Amino acid sequence: MNRLRTARSIASAERGAAVVMALLALMVLTAFGLTLVGLGMTEVSISSNWRDYTRDFYAAEAALESGVVGLRTLLATTPSPTQSNLDGIAAPTLTNPGLNFGVYSINSPAPVFQTTFASGPYQGLFGNVTAYQIRAQVNGQAGTRADLNQIFQYTGIPLFQFGVFYGKGVDLDISPAPAMTFNGRVHANSNIRIRPGNTLKFDSYITTVGSIYRRLLRDPAGYFGTTPQVKDSGGTYQDLNYDSQYQPGFSSPWATPQDWAAQATSTFGGTVRDSAMGAGEITPPIPELFQNPSSPDVVAHQMIERPKAGDSAALASAKMYSKAGLRIIDGVATDQNGNSVSLPAGALTTTTTFYDPRELKTMTVAELDIKVLRNAGTFPANGVVYVAGTNLATNPAVRLVNGKQLPSQGLTVVSENPVYVMGDYNTKQKVPAAIMGDAITVLSKNWKGDEVYDGNEDPNGNDSDNKGNQATSNRKAKDTTVNAAFALGPAVESNMTTSNGGFENSIRFLEDWSGGPTFTYSGSIVSLWHSAQATGVYSGNYFVPPIRNWSYDTLFNTSQPPGTPQGVIMIKGRWSQS
Repeated sequence: MNRLRTARSIASAERGAAVVMALLALMVLTAFGLTLVGLGMTEVSISSNWRDYTRDFYAAEAALESGVVGLRTLLATTPSPTQSNLDGIAAPTLTNPGLNFGVYSINSPAPVFQTTFASGPYQGLFGNVTAYQIRAQVNGQAGTRADLNQIFQYTGIPLFQFGVFYGKGVDLDISPAPAMTFNGRVHANSNIRIRPGNTLKFDSYITTVGSIYRRLLRDPAGYFGTTPQVKDSGGTYQDLNYDSQYQPGFSSPWATPQDWAAQATSTFGGTVRDSAMGAGEITPPIPELFQNPSSPDVVAHQMIERPKAGDSAALASAKMYSKAGLRIIDGVATDQNGNSVSLPAGALTTTTTFYDPRELKTMTVAELDIKVLRNAGTFPANGVVYVAGTNLATNPAVRLVNGKQLPSQGLTVVSENPVYVMGDYNTKQKVPAAIMGDAITVLSKNWKGDEVYDGNEDPNGNDSDNKGNQATSNRKAKDTTVNAAFALGPAVESNMTTSNGGFENSIRFLEDWSGGPTFTYSGSIVSLWHSAQATGVYSGNYFVPPIRNWSYDTLFNTSQPPGTPQGVIMIKGRWSQS
């Protein structure tokens, strides 16, 4: 009996334990289930929040891009915008429902600073940077938010730090017959065409927005002459025995532009670049040039022109006339504010004429005596002088004489007319200097072309009765040195049958330099336009070329001429999110 009770007790206890275990298991399963439900709800919440944040992020990113476009547009016409101008760039419309801007702003948070590019196609160039910060904070529906920042850099690149700079619409043809070495950077916003007749070496970067061709426009089928050489990134000369279009030997084109880019990068290590390798346009600071005009060379010529009715404020500010501290128009001198300036006796002569056998015209020159002006202290403090004659019927021009020594602050002379430089220039106590004109002609210090024209010359300047001195052989040149940056233009583009003289004849001559006289030039040659007034075509009838001892003036690496125009690049800088 007792055993029966004991068994029943044990069974009852076991049934109680089983119930407890079942309850415990149920509780664990319930907790686990609730956990799974919670996790699922959390996952749904996280997924939903991520979806909302992603929507916010892409909206903010699009807003940054919209700000970049708006800022580019504004800076093209207003290079120095006020905060009010920046505030006028409207925020884009947010098309997703429930999104709104917490912040949308464009500011210039830091003063202008100078930087040197450490890599890329602009490596080694210095520029003056204005940094703008674009901020877009987009708030979402469920409390999410994306806060993004983009730095946008507007960089002014002083153009006279290039040995050679050619603008859009003016192809750079290089075809010297004598040996020549370039020690400065070469850049073109159009194409570069190279076909030397002798040794041709480049000691620095060659970059172009167009293409590099080993043939000339006047003879596109002719690959001949010596092979030019370019220093690679390690300073060793390498042969440029192919171009953007053809492989070495010039019999087979590249399969793709990437093949040419890979070969050039491998050979030169980045010192030779075209558009296929990231070379971009450096835009001269004329507002319309940012709008891709059909005649960029004509637009660029405005840089040296006088103000015109209808000029926008930005265009008026971009013209060199606006920067001139001394202005001489038709013989009348004023300062930058329009106040009359009295010139010392002998400083300006407006009655001199001479026959230019290239132009086949008698030029009426405003002759500026640099020595007289310097001794009298008449040059402006900012070192920029603008000189022009307005009566085109008289073929106005400017001639600079006695320019061996310039004012200590440096000197930049600008004219919309052709400019002639007579004799040595800036050779004593050299300072940063520039000359900008419709065209620039150098007359040697032995120039004898004014007083001897007797009216019996033929159209090429040859003297039919041999009494005058206009025949080329009677105009014998002597060694002459000029140290100044030149901004100028060829008369026309080369074509299938005719050359415009190429880069080596961009500086014009009218004398017989045969027999050894040397023209020594140190500076920077910038060609942004075709001549609008000095339109006589290039030929060999009116001069014999000099021995050319040309080089980039490394003084410009640290000290630019007064009023140096700055080309512009606009690039996106660093990006961040808060």
